[in-house]
Amino acid sequence: MKINSLSFFLYILLMFPSCSFYTYYHPEGSKAHPAVLPINVRLYSGDIQQEYEVIATVTADVFGTGDKAGEYLKKNAAKLGADAVIFVQLNKIRTIADRTGISGVAVKLK
Repeated sequence: MKINSLSFFLYILLMFPSCSFYTYYHPEGSKAHPAVLPINVRLYSGDIQQEYEVIATVTADVFGTGDKAGEYLKKNAAKLGADAVIFVQLNKIRTIADRTGISGVAVKLK
């Protein structure tokens, strides 16, 4: 019984580091927007000097580098119709496999 429990734990431990996930939160009253191409989504570490509408708060966790996390976030923000993600923050997560967390606010430019 102990061997099976240990095997299951090791299986879970090894499988999760290779998974990426993404989540978002739409503020109450926000509108749906058509998807855009990920290549057109820009990432900014702070606020921008252009009017915008907040679509959602977005976050992702990926196996790999900050560049990979940024591309993953852009791909998913594009599905929400975002033109940009502002206030982007990167977090390195130290586990058996290096992971990178990224978050920000997806916006539609006016």
